[in-house]
Amino acid sequence: MSQLLALFDLDGTLVDSAPDISLALDSALTVCALPAVGEHLVRSYIGEGSKRLVHRAITREYEGIADKDLYDQVSKIFLNNYANNIFVKSKIYPKVTETLDELKNRKIYLGCITNKPYEFAISLLKTADLFKYFAVVIGGDSLPKKKPAPEPIIYAMKHLGIRRENTTMIGDSITDLNAAQNAGVKSICVTYGYSGDVDLSTQNPDKTIHSMEELPKAIMSLSIGSD
Repeated sequence: MSQLLALFDLDGTLVDSAPDISLALDSALTVCALPAVGEHLVRSYIGEGSKRLVHRAITREYEGIADKDLYDQVSKIFLNNYANNIFVKSKIYPKVTETLDELKNRKIYLGCITNKPYEFAISLLKTADLFKYFAVVIGGDSLPKKKPAPEPIIYAMKHLGIRRENTTMIGDSITDLNAAQNAGVKSICVTYGYSGDVDLSTQNPDKTIHSMEELPKAIMSLSIGSD
């Protein structure tokens, strides 16, 4: 069988990072005399990078654009808060480390593609002791375009020399699924995470799994006949 590549989203797929993101963001909003958002709403706002998250938190609109000065003020405080508390209340999802170990033992290349700023992605992965698993990490600011654009996935494949038909993107949101579909690679959606009100099983993923421990079998089943 040809070399396989599994690409993972980070927030909502490998790590439940919403608690720390929410605390950092609500603190920044409060300092700027704005109402706190709360963790439940923050979970629905995560997925398209820190800039979009802050705009959503200020405007309370999914596609909202905040006043520039207010955005700059909140964003600066939020990013500083988060940088200093990136893995305090956050937790690695169940069976993630065991599954990554199993995939590595099967000689499957692993990559992480997130819309989180690269600096924070590396910090979170290292603090959670997950960085060692990945042959490539691409953040939301690593390339001119981020998910759902196909460029991060295409870059990872070219960087590691893996064919499109042997690559699978694993994520929790419509952003991850659309990125996989735009890049023409296989997609596996997890049913936990930050998908908001979107039922990803209705959006034509190649596979849907309820726990990370189901992943190795799902990847292998998709790989049959890909040579």
